[in-house]
Amino acid sequence: MKNYFKKFTYLFKSGLNRPHSIGPKFELSRFKVVFFGMQIVFFAIIIRAGVIQLFPPSKDQLKKIAAKQYEQHLNLAPYRGPILDRNGHPFAISIKQPSIAVNPRVFDPSPSDLKKISELLDIPKEKVRAIAGKKVYFSWLKRRVDKKTAAAIEELGIEGLYFINEPTRTYPLQSVGAQIIGSVGSDNLGLFGLERQFDKLLQGVTSTVSPSKDARGRTILFSSDLAAPDLPGHTIQLTIDHVIQEIADESLKTGVIAAKAKSGFAIVTDPHTGRILALSNYPQFDPNAIGVVNMEATRNHALLDSFEPGSVLKPLVIAAAIEKRKTSPTEMHNCENGVYRAGGVVFRDDHPASTLSTAETIVRSSNICSYKIAERLGKDGLFEALRNFGYSGNLPLPEMFPSISRGFISKPDSWKAIRFANIAFGQGLTTTGLEMAMAYGAVANGGNLMKPQIIDRITSPSGEITYAASPETVRSVLSLDTSRKMREILGMVVTDPRGTGKKAATEFYSTGGKTGTTEKVDPKTKAYSADLRLSSFIGLAPVSDPYLVIYVVVDEPAVRPAYGGLLAAPVFSSIAEKALRYMNVAPDIQRDKKTPEVLPKVERISKGGDVESSPRKL
Repeated sequence: MKNYFKKFTYLFKSGLNRPHSIGPKFELSRFKVVFFGMQIVFFAIIIRAGVIQLFPPSKDQLKKIAAKQYEQHLNLAPYRGPILDRNGHPFAISIKQPSIAVNPRVFDPSPSDLKKISELLDIPKEKVRAIAGKKVYFSWLKRRVDKKTAAAIEELGIEGLYFINEPTRTYPLQSVGAQIIGSVGSDNLGLFGLERQFDKLLQGVTSTVSPSKDARGRTILFSSDLAAPDLPGHTIQLTIDHVIQEIADESLKTGVIAAKAKSGFAIVTDPHTGRILALSNYPQFDPNAIGVVNMEATRNHALLDSFEPGSVLKPLVIAAAIEKRKTSPTEMHNCENGVYRAGGVVFRDDHPASTLSTAETIVRSSNICSYKIAERLGKDGLFEALRNFGYSGNLPLPEMFPSISRGFISKPDSWKAIRFANIAFGQGLTTTGLEMAMAYGAVANGGNLMKPQIIDRITSPSGEITYAASPETVRSVLSLDTSRKMREILGMVVTDPRGTGKKAATEFYSTGGKTGTTEKVDPKTKAYSADLRLSSFIGLAPVSDPYLVIYVVVDEPAVRPAYGGLLAAPVFSSIAEKALRYMNVAPDIQRDKKTPEVLPKVERISKGGDVESSPRKL
């Protein structure tokens, strides 16, 4: 060591004494920097060697160092928690599905194997060949294939192929309730609906596999074993009943197609609890094939659309007038033979009459008499009544549910005479499907506006209930007597020979409700369209003790006439009949002696393969 330093010192001094022709000071400074840098590195190596000799690492420390150098963690999709209906039937679950990986250093398929792989996995041969030519030790060939395809690939016996089971999202009921549930993308993150709204809760702990790396840090996959996740995601249980949802979906689809309409929706609620039993939308889609879905089909019209309600608002206006003792069901009104001028504008009735009672005003859907009754409430009184029923943002929305629209009513001090008249029969304001369903729920249940609910409970992976809903009354809007009178009047809309809702009748149950046919505003002209219509029916069943409130909207039907009583009422009838039978509700319509005494039981075979039938839940 001493000889080394003597020799190095001699060379250094010689360098200092050697004459330089160009820049001697600059070269001297650079030499000093290099010299001292080498000394620092040299002494650092000596010190590190001494530390290792004096304090050698333990076996465990060496293993950790080796694992860090030669192993890596490959993160896979998290194991999402399930989304269930109110009876525990799955809308969305995660299952293990095989993914195929290769070691390109070993993977060398023959031309015939290349063709088979391309056909089985629906991958171009050029892509498979490119993966095989990579200079790495690990590459995905195709993720999440069905077991039959994976088995066929495995039978080829090609060296360098590996299979890893990954959690993947599947929807056993396919299109049933798809707009509510939503879907996940290829990265297993929620795209829309409940999947997106509760993405953080639904996600589980990320699963991992641990391939090894070679000395150069390149991945080598030795095993396809998948470590189970520590915890799955939370469980979301809905108030939706998947059988009633399927009934609504099928009935709505039939009605919208028959009407040649652009779209439609149906909402089914339990008026006594505010629970939403079905939210049906058309067009429909299958979330299992989200990659090929027209995204317009994913729109939840039942919650997102706002529109003018039309004549379905009239019973609520008249109910408020009866409640305030401004009229009675039997009071007669002058209906002007179907033509009336208000605020310098003439409006007409589709079914002209000279005089009608308050009840007949609803049965015959008179605009003129509805306006005359609303006049007794006054502008402020009408505005207050509609707000009490939950309109214009005065309805608490379901907790934690995404993207729900609200209707709008301008302040009464800005109403001119024509605006007042329009609002009295359902124009000049906007509402939503949920607001309508909840308002009619108050008519059906004895006068209480209920808070809508769609999430029944949320359960943590450990089984702890972190959220549980219970029926919540927002406010009382009608007395029991007014509620009873209004149910009887709504029943007349269906049973009266002159009623507009005769097609809402069912075979075994009494039904009541109101039709609506609304002119839509043309988005281009900003004026009421001569062609675009919105046909609707909202009602309850059975009339004496309603178990269900159902709201059906058929948007932009091409069939004429586009009356709600012709296009939407049959959809209501179909849903009500089948849903009440499924719920084992006793029939309340008298039948002749030839009719069997036992009501045939509805058994719905879901796309998941289960036969469902259950009693009513409150």
